[in-house]
Amino acid sequence: MIVRCINVFVKPECIEEFKKAIIKNRNNSIKEPGVLRFDVLINQEKSGEFKLVEVYRSEKATEDHKLTPHYKEWKAAVKTMMAAPRQSGSYAVVAPDDPNDW
Repeated sequence: MIVRCINVFVKPECIEEFKKAIIKNRNNSIKEPGVLRFDVLINQEKSGEFKLVEVYRSEKATEDHKLTPHYKEWKAAVKTMMAAPRQSGSYAVVAPDDPNDW
């Protein structure tokens, strides 16, 4: 399993529009066979800072996700909403190690 954690920085005036776009992307992403989880969090202390926590079955599933029409649509839709470039990292799972526990 691969976990991707992405920090997203959204312009204050775009927060509500971004929420709609990311929820649509999330709802489509969790239908992908290689996606185990897709959580969207907002920082309560820093306005406009979101964290996406995406759990995939494999590295190939992360690559497949970026080829989907809904991901491409989301990326284009939110491009002008960004206050700063996204920051991301990939993590290997230590626990739980059973995909069914996600």
